[in-house]
Amino acid sequence: MEIAIVDDMEDDRNLICHLVNTYFEAKKDLYDVSPNFVEFESGEAFLKKYTPGQYELVFLDIYMDKVTGIDVAKQISTLDKNCSIIFFTTSNDHLLDGYDVHAVGYIIKPIENHIAHFYSAMNYVVSKLELDNAGITVSTDFDSIYLYYKNILYIDCNNRTVYVHLTDKVLKILGQYSDYKDNFLSDNRFIECFRSIIVNMDYINAPTNSDFILKSGEKLPISRRKRASVMKKYMMYFIHKQ
Repeated sequence: MEIAIVDDMEDDRNLICHLVNTYFEAKKDLYDVSPNFVEFESGEAFLKKYTPGQYELVFLDIYMDKVTGIDVAKQISTLDKNCSIIFFTTSNDHLLDGYDVHAVGYIIKPIENHIAHFYSAMNYVVSKLELDNAGITVSTDFDSIYLYYKNILYIDCNNRTVYVHLTDKVLKILGQYSDYKDNFLSDNRFIECFRSIIVNMDYINAPTNSDFILKSGEKLPISRRKRASVMKKYMMYFIHKQ
């Protein structure tokens, strides 16, 4: 797990490394994670070397000279929606700013006085990481492929052939729709909106009376018979996701 720590206090950077290592050591039976830390003394130093997708987690001190942690977080959240951010600060003054950049934690210094909040934030980061890495192995005419759920828009079956519609291509896979149905529906992101069509709700832009409009512009039909239950699950998914 690639982790950046951006803080102008060396003692705080060392403490964060220690707490993260302690966290994963305590949970080694649950998670096979090896944290790799990169430390920065300022926001400027971090942004100079930062590239989107480089880190899965960034710890940010809010009060730093020149470029603040809030400034850094705004750039990260714009360029990399998958990166988790945890703030460290000496006051609650920027709590609302933390919500604006979708920070998963806002820990008041001294950190050692708020260990419970720290580990709560780490629990959220790990659950998000597990969600990002969840997927399914499918077979094609050429090979077996592991597909991340997060990259799948929807699955459908046409003339007994199953197609997986990814963010960048459509993949024809071997087997029957029923071979994959339960696996997809076991993940809360997916819902069967129509017979032999399963959609990833993260890619739905808006529902109509008869269709789901995807962010790609495609339309997927909603079963009239199951519309009430489909819409209930769709609404509950986004309520709990917030």
